[in-house]
Amino acid sequence: YHHLLYFWTVVREGSVSAAARSLRLSQPTVSAQVRLLETALGQKLFVRKGRHQVLTDAGRTAYRYADDI
Repeated sequence: YHHLLYFWTVVREGSVSAAARSLRLSQPTVSAQVRLLETALGQKLFVRKGRHQVLTDAGRTAYRYADDI
């Protein structure tokens, strides 16, 4: 559940940096956990748009699931 919590927090906070501050973890830790979740799901959850990361369709589905939990 940690991977899902970190992913959910990134989406809620709007960035990995803000999520890391909220979770009191380092940014690389949060990024690594999100990558592990992507690997486990076999799907990319974010795509880069300029300087921002935007949810993919799979990311939106995962977020809805995480939000329900």
